[in-house]
Amino acid sequence: MIKKLLEIRKNLKSRKPNFRRHDSHKKIRVSASWRNPRGRQSKQRLQLKGYARGIATGYGAPKGVYGLSKEGLTQNIVSSVKDLESLNPKVDGLIISRTLGNKKRILIIDEASKKQFTVLNLDVEKFTKSLTAELKEKDSRKKALNKKREDKEKAAKKKASKDVKKSEKADSSKVDKPVAEKPVSSEEKKLAEKKEHDKILTQKGDSQ
Repeated sequence: MIKKLLEIRKNLKSRKPNFRRHDSHKKIRVSASWRNPRGRQSKQRLQLKGYARGIATGYGAPKGVYGLSKEGLTQNIVSSVKDLESLNPKVDGLIISRTLGNKKRILIIDEASKKQFTVLNLDVEKFTKSLTAELKEKDSRKKALNKKREDKEKAAKKKASKDVKKSEKADSSKVDKPVAEKPVSSEEKKLAEKKEHDKILTQKGDSQ
């Protein structure tokens, strides 16, 4: 019975016009979203021939399939794995919440595939392929960044060790170098000998 109703709804939707606001195709400031015409002399309100159709009950789908998807399943928004416990895979379809991240989406998709749920707002195979490719790209970028950081750290350590060695060499050269003695001239030698001779004479005079 539901299959027949779904086919009827499909046929009705194929013939249903796009309900647009009056004069939305003429004026940029007027949006295309439907508004009921209220003008006294509005030709669309009066349903005159040659003017756009308005919303009416005749375009509606059968009541037996209200709120159902193309597959004939109820549409349930899911934001965690716990939400699947109260649902039946034969009757209920899943709409994964758009506010979730990729990691939570993968968990829900894995659990749904185990319990044989149908996901209505995602093509599961395409989504998993694209997501795995994105994750691989992220991993490769992270590895490249980590390599760059390691190389920078190694270069900084080498530079620091070189600076330390240079400073140690400079300190050792200062300590080890002997102080060069100044060359003594002949006059200075004579003065030193006279001073020593005077000291000896003074010592003899004091002793007497």
